[in-house]
Amino acid sequence: MKKLVLFLAMMTLFFTTTSIADAHPGRLDKNGGHNCSEKSKAKGLCTGYHYHNGNGGGGSSSGGQSNYTQPTTAIQAPALTKVAVYLNNVKQSYTPSAYMKNGTTLVPMKPIFEALGATVSYDSATKKVTATKNSKKIVIGVGNKTAYVDDNGTTSTISLSHPAEVYQGTTMVPLRFVSQALGAEVTFDEAKLTVYITTK
Repeated sequence: MKKLVLFLAMMTLFFTTTSIADAHPGRLDKNGGHNCSEKSKAKGLCTGYHYHNGNGGGGSSSGGQSNYTQPTTAIQAPALTKVAVYLNNVKQSYTPSAYMKNGTTLVPMKPIFEALGATVSYDSATKKVTATKNSKKIVIGVGNKTAYVDDNGTTSTISLSHPAEVYQGTTMVPLRFVSQALGAEVTFDEAKLTVYITTK
């Protein structure tokens, strides 16, 4: 009789252990869980990724199971490369400073155009900048790559290599546009990251 009781106890322990192993196959990851095996899915024991320690991994849990979401890493915008500006051999200080973006040197339009003798105004309703010098009027819209010129009744356009943009509240335009619009001589020393603007 004792042998029969002992045998039944051993068989019960064996089947219980097997059931537990089938319900939770595989190794646990660092979050305390793992993906449900096909065998366990067929038995209805689990449906996907689940934890073995309740709310493991900091996620919510219902019946020991939880959907696991990988953390996302914020992508930071690349830093702009600052460029020094010299006007008639005098170093200028602008806020914001000139910078390189996508291979194009962008400079602050208002202070440079005003230093070259132009009057500059901005229309917030149309997002257009107007520069006037003597009989010449230049209009460029933010986000546009075409500037419109009216020189004493003669109209023309200037194509920009990069659209005018607003950075820190200032309209930035390609360096070459300064030469095209007002006739100043411009050069860029890429090795020194320095712009030289000379009035003719």
